[in-house]
Amino acid sequence: MNDKKMISIDQFNADERVAIDETFKGLVQKYRLRTGKEPDAKKEKEFTAEARQMMMVIKQNNEKEKERAAKKPVRKKKPSTLKASEVSDFNWSASVQRGKR
Repeated sequence: MNDKKMISIDQFNADERVAIDETFKGLVQKYRLRTGKEPDAKKEKEFTAEARQMMMVIKQNNEKEKERAAKKPVRKKKPSTLKASEVSDFNWSASVQRGKR
C-alpha cells in the first residue's frame, strides 16, 4: 500500500490552491493522453494527493531558502571601499594608530 498521507488543503493559501488545481488538471490531462480514458475516483484521489505533495515540497523548499537567507550574515565591506554615505562612525584614534605603522 501507498503510505503517503493526504495533506489538508487548509495548509495552503489561495495562490497555492490555484497552483494545486493546475497541477491536478495537468496530471489528469497526462493520464488521459497516456491511457485514452477518463480517470476514476480512485485515480483522481491519487492525483489530488500527488498535486498537494508536490506543492508542499515547493512550499517547504521556499521556507528553507528564506531561513538560509535570514541566517546568512551580512558581508561587511572593507572600510576603504565604503562610500561616504555608508560610513556611520569613524574612529580617528584607530586611524591615527594605523597610520603610524
